[in-house]
Amino acid sequence: MGSNPDPIYWDSCTYLDFLRGGHPNQAHLRAILSDWEAGKVSLVTSTLTIAEVLFVRGVQPAVRLDASRRQDLIDLFRPTGDRRLTLVELTRPIAEAARELCWDYSVRPKDAVHVASALADRCAVLHTHDGGLQKRSRQVGGNPILEITPPEWTWQTDMGLP
Repeated sequence: MGSNPDPIYWDSCTYLDFLRGGHPNQAHLRAILSDWEAGKVSLVTSTLTIAEVLFVRGVQPAVRLDASRRQDLIDLFRPTGDRRLTLVELTRPIAEAARELCWDYSVRPKDAVHVASALADRCAVLHTHDGGLQKRSRQVGGNPILEITPPEWTWQTDMGLP
């Protein structure tokens, strides 16, 4: 089995869309998480995500995930078996980098924390369904420049080759 060499950053709305279900991009979300479960891809997110995924956006008013999903949420952020998950701590340097992103690119503060976290972990790709954040794709970062896209999964993990 192959593996994706580059970690993928998931912001909170990507996790929420998966947990909520029924998203038009659900097949890609399931494929990515399936490969993550098998250890074929590494995911990265901020520790902020752990708190943010309690509320489902996109519905008015915002709805908190039911307490019956508590263990699902706990398990989702716990690396076990072959799963590779990096949680980027919200440190002062990341917070200051996020503040610069707010000023320089008009990124909302929580989104800026996700972008700064992805850059701090040297991710080349950030998956989000946030259209406003996607507009900043290839505008931020250095080495690498950050590609901000909806979750897509075209990585060929097993070609059946010996």
